[in-house]
Amino acid sequence: MKKRTYHQNCYLAQAGDFLGERWTLLIFRELLIQPCRFKDLNTYLAGMGTNLLSQRLKELELCAMVEKLNPADKRSAYRLTAKGREVEGVVLELIRWGAGNLPLEKEGRHYHHWDLLAMKALFSPGHCRAEYTIQFSCEPLTAWVAARQQDGGFIFSFALGEAESAELVLAMTITDFRQQVLEGKFRDDPGLSAFIDCFNP
Repeated sequence: MKKRTYHQNCYLAQAGDFLGERWTLLIFRELLIQPCRFKDLNTYLAGMGTNLLSQRLKELELCAMVEKLNPADKRSAYRLTAKGREVEGVVLELIRWGAGNLPLEKEGRHYHHWDLLAMKALFSPGHCRAEYTIQFSCEPLTAWVAARQQDGGFIFSFALGEAESAELVLAMTITDFRQQVLEGKFRDDPGLSAFIDCFNP
């Protein structure tokens, strides 16, 4: 299939040609969360198809945006290069805009690890007052999120797996946690309440 292009000598148009290709931003979403093997990407991007996924990954490799952790292993996971991670700011801004302006498609597919990137997008360091770590332990996902001090301010960190230490361990998904926060729960814990206030609604 011939690739569509705006054919305009404009940085916005050229960025749109590259990032606006269907599924490309969603590949970045997955790899901003964690390195992924081809079969995992194919699962999380259901509907894309293996041929198109393979084509997009090759294009991103040629642009030095994506690389394999072990090039000699065909089953090796893909990860973003330093150049590829420069797209993170664009992705986070789009998530922020979507959260503030668009309703979620409730019948659409949803994987709980996507919420990690959404939390990072909605994190507001200016509202942070103390470090705090929460671990979510609920099949099929265990992950932690944290507000941490760095260079005189606060940053948001996350990872899949168990935290080395956490102020709170919750046996629920991040999705369920967010829903309960919207219902006004968890406000009786001062530390957790302060952590919740670090995020834009």
